[in-house]
Amino acid sequence: MARVQLVDLVPWGRSTTDQQYLESLVASGLLAANNDPARPIWIAPRSETTPNPPSGYVVSLAWLHERGFGVPASRLIRALCHHYRVKLHNFAPNAISQVAVFVAVCEGYLGIPVHWDLWRHLFRGELYTESVLAGVRWHVRVGGLTL
Repeated sequence: MARVQLVDLVPWGRSTTDQQYLESLVASGLLAANNDPARPIWIAPRSETTPNPPSGYVVSLAWLHERGFGVPASRLIRALCHHYRVKLHNFAPNAISQVAVFVAVCEGYLGIPVHWDLWRHLFRGELYTESVLAGVRWHVRVGGLTL
């Protein structure tokens, strides 16, 4: 039996975010301006139904930036993506706020740099999945990593 890919079963759907909306985030101070046309910091999604960013770019959800998420992501976020083997869009909103609180506690309360071993001692990440076909489980498209 051929294995069916999730992309075939549950497409993302075309993004409703466009250049004008992203420019409004720039005007609000929530997204950095594209000052170098040869290498823009961000690009608006194209018409594809499954995100396919060019090399060097990642999928980022506009609602994260509406709530103050900035780029480039911190070293800790990049380490977490690597450790949990996920992409940025897999972080649930509460997971992102937990990371921010952890950084604030380390730097502001304890007076130490972010401590990786302390993170691993306090947190465990779980990537939620959804059942698709006869016991085959797939990762949730967006926001599935909880801590």
